[in-house]
Amino acid sequence: MASKSNKKRRMGIFLVGKKYFTRVRWGNDNTSRGDVKFPLETNKKSIAEHRRDTIQDTSLRGKIIRAYEENGPNGVKRIKAEIDWFKKDGTLVDASMTLIQAIEEYSQYLKSQRLNKNTIDIYLRTLNEFTCSLNVTFVNKIKPKHFTDFKNSMPELSIHTVNRKLRSLQTFFNWMYDEEHIKKPIRIKKISTVQQPVRFFSNGEFELILKNVSKVFSNSKSKVKDDEIELFVDALKLYRDTGMRLSEPFDGKLKKLGYSLQITGSTTKNSYPRNVYLTEQQVMIVIQMNEWLNNRLKTRKNRYESIKVFSRVFARALKKSKLNGKLHDLRKTFASRLWFLTGQEFALCHALGHTDTSMTKQYTSLDKVELARAFPDIVIMKKDVNNVKTPLRGHKQGDIEQYSNFGFMYQ
Repeated sequence: MASKSNKKRRMGIFLVGKKYFTRVRWGNDNTSRGDVKFPLETNKKSIAEHRRDTIQDTSLRGKIIRAYEENGPNGVKRIKAEIDWFKKDGTLVDASMTLIQAIEEYSQYLKSQRLNKNTIDIYLRTLNEFTCSLNVTFVNKIKPKHFTDFKNSMPELSIHTVNRKLRSLQTFFNWMYDEEHIKKPIRIKKISTVQQPVRFFSNGEFELILKNVSKVFSNSKSKVKDDEIELFVDALKLYRDTGMRLSEPFDGKLKKLGYSLQITGSTTKNSYPRNVYLTEQQVMIVIQMNEWLNNRLKTRKNRYESIKVFSRVFARALKKSKLNGKLHDLRKTFASRLWFLTGQEFALCHALGHTDTSMTKQYTSLDKVELARAFPDIVIMKKDVNNVKTPLRGHKQGDIEQYSNFGFMYQ
């Protein structure tokens, strides 16, 4: 009797139209059978046989089977898209993740980090712009030149805007490296800029802005009650005295014991949880701001756009005051005052929720003469502290927590 051949049986190849395909089969009568028709992307038989052998003799066959069992035809399409089949010699190059797939996975990651929808949209918009500027499918084919080309494609944008987009890309590629989608970390070089001076509002400027808040609503078609105008004034004071970001009074959690607002940590802005210690009056302002938002959401769907009303009111009050700036400058005003009062870099870093002092250092070079002119109330406080007449009052005397806001000054 002739012995059976030890030669492994090859999968078949066949033409469909003008391109070759192979059929991947698995299973048996006991476990159930399955098969997938897989494209070989060639009209030459010798190349088709080589590609068929590559599938059969490597882990690629198992990947195709698993992809089909988990996601059906769509899973097979993904494997097809992942395969960068050939260089000139016709050998398999890679089966790596595509840029589009990486962005989809990154999008899910951002959502899992509980980031604001508007923040996620900014990240994804930049990534889509970057993808459209490339002629590259796979993440491992991205080179430094692609980032240079991306920078050069935006000559009409300001340096600040371009660097913001590059920071978004850097965060994405840091995540790619952490997830082992790329083998080496990527450093994206930003456009060099001259450090702009910190923009803060003096006591006089801030008082002028508050006076003009009521004028913002004077020409409004909708009727605005006096207590609502008062709420916007109190909210602006809250932002200036606590250094909170726009959404933090709404996203933070008021603690039942003690007057404090817990700010949740995230991967972008506030890198670790922090507490902002409030006065009783400031707690009431936070509650009223959230009540205002809840009432507004009864007729409007977009939560973040509703919160931005506070920013828009401030911008219009600035315009009527003939001043430049934005709501975030109230946070910078808080930081400038805190640095002038304490001179403690780490206290400032802690109060702002910065990861380290690299962002905080912009305040340490502020001109103290200019600060003294802008904030005479801080000058008086510093003199009182030096003369041990009126020690600073805060949530805990002598603790860093006392510097979490300036609300204690008005009690």
